[in-house]
Order: sequence, then structure tokens, then C-alpha cells
Amino acid sequence: MGTMMRVAVVSPDPTSSSGGVERFCHTLSDVIGRLGGTAEVVGAADLDSVAHDLVITNGMVSRRTSAPRIHVYHGCWVDHVRLGTRTNAYSIQWRTQFLVKGAAKEIWAGANAYRVAVSQPTAEEVEQWYRFRVHRVIPNGIDTTTFGIGDRDTARGQLGVSPDERLALFIGRAEARKRPDIAVAAASRAGYRLLTAGVGTVDGATSLGVLSPAELRTWIQAVDCVLAPSDYEACSLAILEAMATGTAVLATRVGYVRTLIDKVPGYRDLTATAGDLDEFTRALTLLPSGAQAVSDVTAFVRAENSLERFAEHWSAAINEVMKRTATVGS
Repeated sequence: MGTMMRVAVVSPDPTSSSGGVERFCHTLSDVIGRLGGTAEVVGAADLDSVAHDLVITNGMVSRRTSAPRIHVYHGCWVDHVRLGTRTNAYSIQWRTQFLVKGAAKEIWAGANAYRVAVSQPTAEEVEQWYRFRVHRVIPNGIDTTTFGIGDRDTARGQLGVSPDERLALFIGRAEARKRPDIAVAAASRAGYRLLTAGVGTVDGATSLGVLSPAELRTWIQAVDCVLAPSDYEACSLAILEAMATGTAVLATRVGYVRTLIDKVPGYRDLTATAGDLDEFTRALTLLPSGAQAVSDVTAFVRAENSLERFAEHWSAAINEVMKRTATVGS
């Protein structure tokens, strides 16, 4: 991308990095700076106050300007609601209204934009439900320096954890879509004590609270495995960060995990169908025989989801958009 390009990254909450989309916006802003441009994370209402040559909007948040625009799909709201609320007691009427309102916002956001999806399954969902072609898939990038490969015994020593205790970790908000109930049940069946890191508490688990990135990394390195039994994800930052440390991640076959299985077939044994407690528990019991798969998926994530690779993908996308704009304007 050209030096001194001014990019406005539109975030649902520019003051926060607590959610996945908000974190993405700040990460992308930093990456654009490293590429030689200037980027500012703003809310949609403040876009006009920022000088920009390109706008990058996200999720349901959009704003039209005269500048070219990239819109990023961090999932598809239709499947987010359809698959992610199966265990909730919401009425069909409420779910339908919730789905339609969110989908309408995502359709409006993606119209007349160059469209990026954070995983191939997300691109397929957008094409299926919204009839939009996604121009490019760019998986999320993570800081592989902060989330480096560590030694379990060393991490446990730092935390004062017994070297012999079997520990599993659930990362993220304790919301129904992420299925903490399956994490609790599977850990209990397989003989692990479950810890949680994030907002909220989970019955049957020990809460570590909200951790800093460095604290989270040490806990990930200390546990035997991370459990990610979500009903719906697009490209989970928590899963990628955990994988980057070399710790085993037991996950459901949703979103970017499907891509990981395509690239590292041996990893499939450590995954399960969404919502299937028995299969998830079986995957957890296979953990001792999955060392090679864990090593292979760690190597893949550290190479393909690094910030360096993320920057390469985004540089190519921005260059393509600006080239198209120049061609149309000539």
C-alpha cells in the first residue's frame, strides 16, 4: 500500500478492545501504520471528522463517504443467531426479529463495498444468505510474540500450580453461544479441573477473571488444554492465541477451525461437532495421542496467522481496492 495513505477504521466501539471486532480494528490500525500508512479507529458518527483516503467498516457498522470502502464480515448474523441461540429459551418471534434486524444491517454494510471475510466458512455464509460475493478471505492475525510457545512446568511454577493437576481452560465471555456447559461437563467426565478466563462466572468452574494478554498467555501455557466448544465462531482470536502457544485446543468444527482441519488433517481428532457433548468428551480423551497434531496446528497458526502474514494480506487487499478506484476514475 502507498505510504501516507490515510485510513479510517470504523469500529462498533473505538474506545474499547474488549470484544473481538474491537480488537481487530485496533490491530488493523497498528498494521496499517507498520505498512507506512496512517490509520485512526473511529465510530461511524465521527467518520467525517477524520481525513481519509479509504474507509474500512466492520460487522453491522457502516457509513458511506465518497472514499472507497472495504467492509469486513466477522461472521454472518443469520448463522450467528440461527446456530448460536439454539440453547436459549427465546421465542421464535424474538429470534426472527433479532435475526432480521441484524441481517439487514449487515446487508446494508456490505453493499457497494469491497468485501472481506475472516474465514472461508464466513464467506460461504455471506454468499448463501446475502447473495454477496466476498472478494477476499483474510483470517485474523495474532501477536505470536506475546503468545509464544512456552513450557508447561515453567508456567505452572510461575503461577504456583501443582505440576500434577489436570487443568483445562475455557476462554471468553460465559455466554450460551460459547457453550461453557459443554466445557464443564466434558472436563468433569475426562477428569480435568476447569478454569475460566473472561467476563462472567461458570457453575462448576474456577474463574480467573479478566486477564491481561501476558497473564492469559501464562495460564494457557500452564494448562493441559483449552476447551472451545462454541456453537458458532467465525475466526476466534482466543483459539488462535491458544494454539500459537503450543497448548492443545479442543474445539468444535465451526468457522476457521474447518480451515485448520483442511490444512492439518490430523487435528480433526481433537475437534467435535458443535453441540455434541459425547464427541467433545471423546476428543478430550484422545488428547494424550494428539501431540503431533497439536505441534502441526501450532506451526500452521504461527505462520499463517501471524501479524506479518496478516499485514501481507491486508496490503494486497488495500492495493487492489485503490487500483480499482484509480481505474474507474481514469
